[in-house]
Amino acid sequence: MLEVGSARLHIREATGRNDGPEVELAQRLAGAKKGDPWCGCEMYMQQRLSGLPWPKWPAAARNWSLGTDARTFYITGVRGSLDSIRLGHIVTFYYPNLGRVGHVGRAVGFSRPVRAGRPVRGFIVRSGNTGRGGGRDGAGVYDVFYPAYSIYAASNWLY
Repeated sequence: MLEVGSARLHIREATGRNDGPEVELAQRLAGAKKGDPWCGCEMYMQQRLSGLPWPKWPAAARNWSLGTDARTFYITGVRGSLDSIRLGHIVTFYYPNLGRVGHVGRAVGFSRPVRAGRPVRGFIVRSGNTGRGGGRDGAGVYDVFYPAYSIYAASNWLY
C-alpha cells in the first residue's frame, strides 16, 4: 500500500483547478465531479489499487474518520491517542473556517522515532490536492510534514 502511494507522487493537476487526466479519473471512480476537491478521491485510489476497503462516499474527506465508525480510533479531545497512529493509517484535518473535516491523507512517516513516554511532534502525510507546503487545496500528490496538533482524527483502513 505504501508502494502504491509512492507511485502516485507524480500526479499533478493540469491547470490548478482540480483537473487533469489522473485527477479526473480518481474523481469519477470515487463518485465526485470534475473540479471537485480530490484528496478523498486520491485516498480512494490508493486503497482501491492496494485491494483495501474504503468508506461509503470516499470523495468526502470527513467520511474517512467518522466518529461512528469502529475504524476511527483517534479524535482530538474525544478518544484515543496520537501515539496509536502507525504508518498507513488515514488522518484527517479539521478546518474551523469550514466547520468540518476538510482534508485527508495517509501517515507515511514520523517526525522522529516514537519513544516510550515522548509524544510525537508530527507526521509525514501523503495526500492528494495538496502542495509542498501542505494545505487542502494544492496542485498534486505530495508528502508533507504536519505538526501533531493539526491532526484531527485517525482511522485504520488497512483491513
